[in-house]
Amino acid sequence: QPWRIEIRVIDSRRSTRVEVEDNGPGIEPSKLKRVFEPYYRADKKRSGLGLGLATVKRLVEAHGGTVGVKSSPGQGSCFWFELPKIS
Repeated sequence: QPWRIEIRVIDSRRSTRVEVEDNGPGIEPSKLKRVFEPYYRADKKRSGLGLGLATVKRLVEAHGGTVGVKSSPGQGSCFWFELPKIS
């Protein structure tokens, strides 16, 4: 099955949420709690330093937002961030 990535923007009265979902290999439940930690890589076979998601988390939280992930092994992942609207 070809790799699929879907991006959604959900606009609500108080915030905007961006979701990035894929149909990739997913992440084991035991590893989900650490994916936003600096230098952590859930899949050691892939390249990278493990700083991307940690950087996203720091930037989003610096602007009053939140980040999260939902994932199931073999079914893909959905990463999201939500930022408050400025009134």
